[in-house]
Amino acid sequence: MLKDNSEKRSSSRFDHKAKITLESFEVGVMQEARMHNYSKSGMYFESDFYLVPGAEIYIGISGSPFTSEPGVYECYRSVIKWRKFLEHSAFDYGYGIELKGKVARPKKAVGGDASRSHPRRPCSIPAVIQDTGRRVRGVIQNASCGGVFISCAEALSKGQRVSLTIPLKKKQKLVTRSGEIVWSDKNGVGIKFEAE
Repeated sequence: MLKDNSEKRSSSRFDHKAKITLESFEVGVMQEARMHNYSKSGMYFESDFYLVPGAEIYIGISGSPFTSEPGVYECYRSVIKWRKFLEHSAFDYGYGIELKGKVARPKKAVGGDASRSHPRRPCSIPAVIQDTGRRVRGVIQNASCGGVFISCAEALSKGQRVSLTIPLKKKQKLVTRSGEIVWSDKNGVGIKFEAE
């Protein structure tokens, strides 16, 4: 159904509810989300996954509205244009994205997970790392019961003991865990949790 273009967009939006998958070349499938509408160059979806405006992601659409055949899976390279917190939704965040073009489905990363004692799960959760002198904001990119990988802009040193504060929006509380930085590079840090 064609909507009026009351928002003065360059192209009209069409309602289309569908399950979508957020994907990345680095981590493979990140999380499922729910598409609500689309245009020829963009889309609105909702998810619990925390994404930063300007980030490039891949959107996998089951039953893509962009094809003439039903039930077709397509994947699009996309850029997050905006994010808003949702108070009255089953999901935490709503996103507007710009579609950059159709691509082959991204391949999952080949990594060293087989050697880990605890399996890692991809995620995207804002967090604060605190040592004795400062607080560093970052985003947890993957987690297990033994530790986390956090992407952050500021350098932290291997061997530092830190506390990690994680806001849980749906439960309206903060969780704090102590740990040690077991590796650090330009992309972020790996933190091993202390036994509780």
